[in-house]
Amino acid sequence: MENKLLVGIAHGDVNSVSYELIIKLMLENKLCEVCTPVLFGSSKAAAYHRKALNIEGFALNSIQHPEDANAKRCNVINVTDDAVKVDLGRETRDSDEAAMLALRAALDCLDAGRIDVLAAAPQGCASFQEVGGWVNFLSKRYDRHVMPLYVGEKLKLGFLTAGIPFREIMGCITADAVYDRLALLDSTLKMDFTIRRPRIAVLGLNPYAGDGGYCGEEEKAILAPALEKARNAGIMALGPFSPEALFTGDVFEKFDAVLALYHGQGSALFRALEGYGGAVLFAGLPAVITTTAHGTAYDVVGKGVADDSGLRKAVYTAIDVLRNRKMNAELKANPLKHYNVAANSNETDMNVDQIAGVEKEKEE
Repeated sequence: MENKLLVGIAHGDVNSVSYELIIKLMLENKLCEVCTPVLFGSSKAAAYHRKALNIEGFALNSIQHPEDANAKRCNVINVTDDAVKVDLGRETRDSDEAAMLALRAALDCLDAGRIDVLAAAPQGCASFQEVGGWVNFLSKRYDRHVMPLYVGEKLKLGFLTAGIPFREIMGCITADAVYDRLALLDSTLKMDFTIRRPRIAVLGLNPYAGDGGYCGEEEKAILAPALEKARNAGIMALGPFSPEALFTGDVFEKFDAVLALYHGQGSALFRALEGYGGAVLFAGLPAVITTTAHGTAYDVVGKGVADDSGLRKAVYTAIDVLRNRKMNAELKANPLKHYNVAANSNETDMNVDQIAGVEKEKEE
């Protein structure tokens, strides 16, 4: 395949399951058929994990720059000290530093256009301690509002707040903030996933979504005005729903995405539906950056049982999003005109079959 995308993979925490996920993913022949993977990490750490997992037939092609990548091989750029210490199952200062070195190196290449997208393997929370978590780290780097969007096979889930203590959540839930997140989610679904008219469900804050005010007033005072403003702006947002009402049976499947108000409210639902197979897209950024929807799983490091479907989902989501962005940007720059033949006027809702039917009736 010509013109394959260069997909950067940041190695995450060297003491976690990250290298097991990376090795399992790169052992798939299919990966190099659809992209050229470039690992930002450590050959030494990869070799250590390969040996610990007793995996045969795995080797990385060492390169200095992304431009040197072999399109038929899995490549690695060593960005950490050769003396990096691997201490399986424990987050350490050294592993945090190695994770951030790889992430920053990969982001520098991404921003310079030397790789096309970035999928990051999981790294420890403490590695982001000084920058306030993934979202704040990326928000400061790109000077943008960033929203983590969980992407699975059954559910897409955005968050109003993420990675903050529970006591701080209420101060962040305002009508303006809810509207802004709905607008970002709506535009992301359109441009990154080619969903023409997204339908978004919004979860309530209180038990039973306030139960008409009996269990809380935030749904009426904050969420209702935000939803009304969103609908007036052409955003199809409905709610607020209680989680038990929305996720009973197949109700949630009638929506293209769900907006949760805080992390614990949405992440548990997502994990119940998707298991370890979900990815996170950081919506609102000019660059395409994804990671896994699960963490470092220190408790199963070195056992060979880690599920690599989340990292695979992160890689393929990044590829799909970039392609969708390019396609939608081209369509937006050169829009196709649609006409209501019967009325001889513009009509965006008519499809090709409907237009053909009208023309046939006119001829008869």
